[in-house]
Amino acid sequence: MTPAGSTPAAPTSRRIFGAYLAETRYELMRQLRNPGIAIPVLVLPVALYSLFAVAIAGEAIAKDPSVGIFLFAGFAIMAVTMPALFGIGATLALERDMGLLRLKRAQPAPAGAWLVAKIACGIGLGFISYLPLVIVALASGKLALDAGQMVAMSAALLSGTIPFCAMGLMVGTLVSGSAAPGYANLIYLPGCYLSGMFFPLPKSMYWQTPIWPQFHLDQLAMYAAGATKFQFEPLMIAIVSLIAYTALFSAVAIWRLARKG
Repeated sequence: MTPAGSTPAAPTSRRIFGAYLAETRYELMRQLRNPGIAIPVLVLPVALYSLFAVAIAGEAIAKDPSVGIFLFAGFAIMAVTMPALFGIGATLALERDMGLLRLKRAQPAPAGAWLVAKIACGIGLGFISYLPLVIVALASGKLALDAGQMVAMSAALLSGTIPFCAMGLMVGTLVSGSAAPGYANLIYLPGCYLSGMFFPLPKSMYWQTPIWPQFHLDQLAMYAAGATKFQFEPLMIAIVSLIAYTALFSAVAIWRLARKG
């Protein structure tokens, strides 16, 4: 109890950090315990990579190692971006439907703790999904990268989750909980195929590839890996495009939250 007329003591930095950490831990536990999120985003990328890159395209990779880098980048992008988009988008939309965001605003916790927790979980789940892919690629010998290139490519891919975290926030603030997975697929799946990250596109379709964030993240990964064969735009353009998409998606999410919460 605080005596009448006195001002409550400001929380210490340690308590604030503990609040952020607790919110992140519970958010991560909730998503990992949800089979509708955990199984598709954590199992699907490594399963598809094992099938297409290791089993089906093994001979092509043996003839041209750059094909192995191309396929690994495509499925790695899927691994690191799906948790960011679907995990954040679906859970945020459900929380809005149930009024949990209003409840969190009334709690004695840092105002941005829930937002930081969701972004941290999106990046963390992306890393958890990406790690088995790396193990399979290195164990099968289908990825011709040295240690430095592997570290650089991993850093590029994991940093590329941030625009998709912003995309997940946008989806979660615009649609209902039941519709969020469908709209997320409607936005995400066309970009996976039309960006050319799984298979080379004909020249007649090159004009539309810059529309998709997946294309720019794929280009960032190719520069990090030194795969000159699959570099189709300047590195700075890829970086600026990802930053611009992050700003756009974040602005829409902030605008929507400010209007309805």
